[in-house]
Amino acid sequence: MLVCPKCGSALEPAECVAALCRCGETYPRLSAGGLDFLQGGEFPDFDLDEDDFRQRAILEQEAEGVAARMDNLIIPMIRRYALLAGRDLHNLAVLDCGCGSGLSVDMLRAQGMDAWGIDAGRSRHRQWGQRQARACLLSADALRIPFADAAFDAVLSSGLVEHLGIHEEEAEDGYLSYRLADCHVQRRRFVRELVRVLKSDGFILLDHPNGAFPADFWHGGEAGSIRWHLPGGDMLPRYPEIAAYFREADPRMRLISLSPVRRLSFQKVGAHWYGRMLAPAMRFWLNVIDLKPLSFLARSFLNPYLVTVATRRPDFQSWINVA
Repeated sequence: MLVCPKCGSALEPAECVAALCRCGETYPRLSAGGLDFLQGGEFPDFDLDEDDFRQRAILEQEAEGVAARMDNLIIPMIRRYALLAGRDLHNLAVLDCGCGSGLSVDMLRAQGMDAWGIDAGRSRHRQWGQRQARACLLSADALRIPFADAAFDAVLSSGLVEHLGIHEEEAEDGYLSYRLADCHVQRRRFVRELVRVLKSDGFILLDHPNGAFPADFWHGGEAGSIRWHLPGGDMLPRYPEIAAYFREADPRMRLISLSPVRRLSFQKVGAHWYGRMLAPAMRFWLNVIDLKPLSFLARSFLNPYLVTVATRRPDFQSWINVA
């Protein structure tokens, strides 16, 4: 399935240390992962200072969040999709675009799926040595996915799209971010790539904080702190933008927004007093908008986190509910 992101030709292995393309490009293999399509060279081994308890806590919390997302939302959805489509999990190919530490790929492969992950974050690659499926973790650009057309039954991307086309930096009074001039160009290209590598009857699951909701709990500098913003003028995408990207990529795509009740674990915000106080009410509200008569609210300004499923299948309503 692997192809050269520059010319689209199939790659040939070169003694297990690199992949060659007929256009002349060579893609080396990372010592703690798969091929390096960014050709950025090896990153130093991940050697965490034993005294850095804060960093350890962040990594542990992130792993717990990934595991919860996979167990509560993604794996049940894929299982239901496979059941109603008459498919076996061992015959499903899944891509996690922006796979981070690669834990999601390990969990998917443990279920029998042919799972792959790509990520461009060099610091993330240092964690790949801990993964069972590190050969299936690729250093690659999400705007030039190194896989052939229609390679995957399911494509996942969590918390990535909001960082495309954005200038980000930490400021003294919080977090500074704004859209670059080509923000929509990059995001359109990203969605086109997701659609390109998707099989005709597969599905895409895209999730990210909702730009229409005025409070951002994911990009406030300190984990779980609130970053207030004006809806519509911020880095965070809104549902109409995401819908437009998908329909431009393929007018046949059908979209549905889900309540993030199975996606969010409230771990980061729970470290703050306001998070502990508001979490029960928010869980209740997310369960409310999970009800079919009120599901339209999941794509509105009343939902802090968008979970969007896109598919060409006309029967998506029959398997999309993972309750």
